[in-house]
Amino acid sequence: MSCSVAFSLGVPSRAPARTRASSARPARGAALTRASASETPGSDPDAASPRSPASSSSSSSSGGTETFTAPMLQNVRQKVSGFETTMAVSKLPPDPALADGRTPVDGDLVSIVFSAQTEEGEVLQTMDDMEEPITFEVGGAAAVGNPLFLAFDAAVRGMVVGDESLVNASGGEYDPALLFKVPTNHPEVERLREELDQPGKGGLHPGATVALSNGNAAVIREMDEEEGFVLIDANHPFAGADLQFAVKLTDIEDNPDEVEEA
Repeated sequence: MSCSVAFSLGVPSRAPARTRASSARPARGAALTRASASETPGSDPDAASPRSPASSSSSSSSGGTETFTAPMLQNVRQKVSGFETTMAVSKLPPDPALADGRTPVDGDLVSIVFSAQTEEGEVLQTMDDMEEPITFEVGGAAAVGNPLFLAFDAAVRGMVVGDESLVNASGGEYDPALLFKVPTNHPEVERLREELDQPGKGGLHPGATVALSNGNAAVIREMDEEEGFVLIDANHPFAGADLQFAVKLTDIEDNPDEVEEA
């Protein structure tokens, strides 16, 4: 998992593993057996509605953990509203020797490194894998509209250089009823092809995030022209397999733009 992939919270390259057999979620084969060739995720809004957090703006703090929900994989051009993602930020105990250090405030530029792993413990990236830290402006994450930016912004607040926080990204439970094997000549597939076969939209292809006719977001998992089907997954890309990040603050700087304005 590259730094850029993790930071964009795009569909991970290992995302199809969500449908492989495991003790935590159903096997792809079981889901495909259940989905008939005539089913389409656009035909029944209730059947194709992913289990997602109830609110995209709620936040809370309990036991030192801050949680909030935000949409992931939004695409205004393609009319994709995105998948609601629950983010949980927990601060690790600080080093008492650093307690009097500088903490970030809105407008500061902070640099971080982070590791990423699945909830099963599979390491996707270590802090040492990063060629250089990521730098962003504290308080500016809302303008980006990326849930991981928002979580990292929340994570660094109150930290001093050397402190670490934990971030958990969750898409809820995996529901095999939201995996659809649809004929390539189905009206929903033809609609998606026509809508995405436009300049700058990239066409319909495996890994593409699409807006179904019922308004829900989905991911194209597989396309087989020879067999004549498209595999459409209306589950959250992280469903059944949360991602966990350890975030370390490495630097805090004054924002040169704000210093110049002052």
